[in-house]
Amino acid sequence: MYVKKIPWLKKSIGLLAATVLSVPLITTPASAYYGKAEISPAVTNLTTKSWVTFQAGNGDAGLAFDQDESTYWDAHSLSGSEENWLQVDLGGTYKGLRMVEVVFPSKNGKYKYTLEGSQDGENWFTLSDHASDPVLGGEDVLIQDKPAVRFIKATLLGVSDGAIPGITEIRANNYALKDHFSVGADISWDTGFLDRIHTTQNNTDAPSSDGRMISTMQETSMSEVRFRIWNDPRNEGDGQPVGFSDGSMNPEDTLNKSLYSKSLGMKVGLDFHYSDSWADPGKQIKPLAWKDLEFEELVKAIHDFTYKVTDDHVKAGAAPEFIQVGNEIINGTLWGNEKTATGSYPNYAKNDSSYFGKPGGELLWEYWNSEDPSEQAKYDAAWDRFTAIIDAGLRAVKEASPNSKTKIHVIVDANRLAKTQEFWRQLTTRLKNDYDNNFDIMSISYYPQWHGTMSDLGNYLHAFASEFPEYELAVSETSHFATPNSGPATGYPFTIQGQADFMKDVIRTCNDTINNSCKTMLVWEPVIWQSMFTRIGTSQYWQANDSTRVFTAAFSEFIQKNNEYLATTLYSEPRLPEKIEVLDVKNNRLKEAAVTWDSIPETAYSKLGSFTVNGTSEYGKVTAHVAVTIDVSVLEDLTKGFIETKDLSGPLVPQLTNALKQANHHDEKGSAKVASHFIKKYIASLQKNANEKHLSSEAQNTLIEHAELLLETWNR
Repeated sequence: MYVKKIPWLKKSIGLLAATVLSVPLITTPASAYYGKAEISPAVTNLTTKSWVTFQAGNGDAGLAFDQDESTYWDAHSLSGSEENWLQVDLGGTYKGLRMVEVVFPSKNGKYKYTLEGSQDGENWFTLSDHASDPVLGGEDVLIQDKPAVRFIKATLLGVSDGAIPGITEIRANNYALKDHFSVGADISWDTGFLDRIHTTQNNTDAPSSDGRMISTMQETSMSEVRFRIWNDPRNEGDGQPVGFSDGSMNPEDTLNKSLYSKSLGMKVGLDFHYSDSWADPGKQIKPLAWKDLEFEELVKAIHDFTYKVTDDHVKAGAAPEFIQVGNEIINGTLWGNEKTATGSYPNYAKNDSSYFGKPGGELLWEYWNSEDPSEQAKYDAAWDRFTAIIDAGLRAVKEASPNSKTKIHVIVDANRLAKTQEFWRQLTTRLKNDYDNNFDIMSISYYPQWHGTMSDLGNYLHAFASEFPEYELAVSETSHFATPNSGPATGYPFTIQGQADFMKDVIRTCNDTINNSCKTMLVWEPVIWQSMFTRIGTSQYWQANDSTRVFTAAFSEFIQKNNEYLATTLYSEPRLPEKIEVLDVKNNRLKEAAVTWDSIPETAYSKLGSFTVNGTSEYGKVTAHVAVTIDVSVLEDLTKGFIETKDLSGPLVPQLTNALKQANHHDEKGSAKVASHFIKKYIASLQKNANEKHLSSEAQNTLIEHAELLLETWNR
């Protein structure tokens, strides 16, 4: 593909062809937290996403979305402006799209254009209107009081003389906003460690709250908790019931934690494992009390147990926000005699074959896509049993707590997205067709050492949202180490900074899912496993890592324009704006913030071209893009200066000043051709008077050089 290059532009060093933008760091008090992490708001330029598409009335629209400021979409000619548009389809709507950056090819050019947004590509609303009042070089457009955006359309209507008709870049910046996303954790071990005091303070004299895991995580801005439920908790080694209630994860322990969390104003979710111990993709062992049940009895037991636990919560005033039917059930649940038992089961199940003596709900993936009719029949029969189990749990939830959302929780193994998609297709179709039933939330676990890269996570969520748009999505488990360990690499360092970066990127990746489908991220046991806390000495105090600030700092409360565009004439120090526009997200209002700019060396504006100046406001960094131009006023100032130094005198003075006056008059009227005539006359007068005593050689050479620069600019 031929790529049009702008010869006098250098490729922007700071612009990367990646989804993560450089954004201002948010400074919040960190002295109360352990360690140090730099955390900036989670924001993405959506035009970098693989699913985004572009089109234009003419030319190659992709050049305006290639993250390369040395290329541009060429509008060719503006004679037929109805064709001079380009459009981006983001693949779905985004409520967090609050700023669009538009960059034009000529930094000193004035552009008449309109910028529009749409949810459906048919009904458009105005984002920026410069049809009459042109914009110089580019602009950042803050979006307020508008619906969620899917389509963005720019229409170029006119450019100033010498400016390139086109658009260099359009960036659609999507921000993580608290109103659209919930962060929480599975903190089921809370009651098992009541002897510990957890705190966001750095000493043992003044704990920040009552010291419980749940309340301390709420201090870090978590608003949601999930509690796993084991039917009759047993020791995985010998199968004996645990001899305690607090921390056991039994229904009573779970209800106590739910009531406590509700008293704090937190949302509560339940996670039914349907087991006496851990249930995950490698083991889904029936509870002891259910292992000898016939299948119909098993289905009834699931319904009744789910109903009772849920109903107890409702009656106690702790109605769950969501209820998860099964835990990581990609390979089924309540495994029975579907096939020969294998796997990393608890010892008590390994040593007792009766756990697998009756039918259960294991899925037979080895027969997926089999061409053997008998194997395909076994595959379908396993799905029939599994769906009956899930239906029983879903029905019980809806009967006991109609307002609770229902959730199904699986995993996506690295390079196994097709398997998970098959799971969703089979389950949703069978529930609807066979039971007239459904659920609300599709959720997955995401641990990078097992489930792929952050980019993979984005692809998983996009695939779910695209094929199953009626479902809400969630990442129901995730975590990352903050200390060195010998585990598999994750793409992030095992440090407090790495932990913060990982959490922010999970939030960002969820937030970038089309239609804001992914609404929740739950960290798995952030106090105990891959902990976000550090022990204070040998005390029973555990201090929150600085990485826990990510649950606040990743979300934008104020969105500031990143860029300002302005021009100055050669040798004139630019007047930078004293204030920058800022969007107050909570109140949906625009306001201004004072900017402090770096000093500008004279050399920056002593040559034609452009340069940048860095500035800072209370909300972060901003960049001024300054175009250095030449016009008649530069010649007027130089001429005046040489008159004052006596390098220019005599009858030549009125000849030159009159020529400049005429050139300026016609330039302001928009007639560069006539203005050029008078500049040429100006040059001729200087050349004619060479070696005259009223014109020094320095004055002659300087004035001719700048006059020719002006002509070159006009001719360009």
